[in-house]
Amino acid sequence: MSHRKISTTGILFVFLASLTVTTTAYQQGIPQQALPKITNQHQQPKKNPSKKIVKPPNDPIYPNGPCGGSIITIPPSELFPASIADPINNIILPPRPIQIWLPPDYHSPTSSTKKYPVLYCHDGQNAVSDANSWTGHSFRLTGALVRLHRQKKISQIPVVVLLPSSDGDFVLPFVRRRHLEYGDAAVGSFSRAHADFVAKRVKPFVDARFRTMTREDGGGGSSRCCFAMGTSLGGQASMTLLLRHGDLFDGAACLSPCFQPWTIAHAMSLGGRKLKDKRIYLDNGGDFEDVKVPLLVWQDHFTERHWWNPGYFWLDTHLQPGIDAMKTVLDMNGVDYEYNRIPGGRHNEREWARRIDLPLIRFFGS
Repeated sequence: MSHRKISTTGILFVFLASLTVTTTAYQQGIPQQALPKITNQHQQPKKNPSKKIVKPPNDPIYPNGPCGGSIITIPPSELFPASIADPINNIILPPRPIQIWLPPDYHSPTSSTKKYPVLYCHDGQNAVSDANSWTGHSFRLTGALVRLHRQKKISQIPVVVLLPSSDGDFVLPFVRRRHLEYGDAAVGSFSRAHADFVAKRVKPFVDARFRTMTREDGGGGSSRCCFAMGTSLGGQASMTLLLRHGDLFDGAACLSPCFQPWTIAHAMSLGGRKLKDKRIYLDNGGDFEDVKVPLLVWQDHFTERHWWNPGYFWLDTHLQPGIDAMKTVLDMNGVDYEYNRIPGGRHNEREWARRIDLPLIRFFGS
């Protein structure tokens, strides 16, 4: 069967194959409340990748807020087109401000000529400050970057482009704009338009306005300097961006990703051609053997925003088949990636904050 041909049979094969993927054995005797994390980094063509069991922190350990960096807001008028005839128009993508987080040393006189890698973050409103996140918890992205650099666990702090997801419904109730923009790109003009908007509008704007690295800055096009990340559907949007614009992006981090069939089929159709030199990070929580996702975690509910529903406790478990299917596609094509399983992990920003360091070290590790 050709890896480059998208077919119903191929998609079905991937999903069936994913059900037979052997998961990493869970070390017996670890209590449920410990919520251990299983790290399984795939390095083809190894048949027995290394296995590691560690305990993540019970609470987010990285600080909240900009953490010494500066945030610049780009008004919609500078990025969104005024013409309805534009393929990326205001009906498909409602105008919204986009924020740019600059590292603490960006304006320092000693860094006046320094160039920075760039990280594009989907659901950017949930990434930095607890007060702005819909659950009342952010995933502490910038706090992690600053501290990891201070600890010399990452070599560079990137400029972070905070891409806010769209709010509200599209025409009909319960047809969420976010679900359309971050959905399957092969069957949705909204998600294609969003990926193209980031690649063709936002990225050129950021590169022109700020001191960002290019591949040529690393010498001969060898430098990896532009990455995308997201959680849940934002994880799928990050993978879509990498698949659709691999000439511009060097990696994707997908935390608890909601991979959908045509996104998986798109990855399969590439046959590994555009992914073998990329940095890819995947992870997921959910039920795993004897460890079940707790129905209630009191820390999740002690917030001023949406205290009644801080994410969906059951969702990571239900997302596992799609993640297994994507892993199968990557394995079939010899693509190097890192995958972490977090038994008992819930599906919300506070949970992602507990492991936000892992994709950042994958991208920017010393």
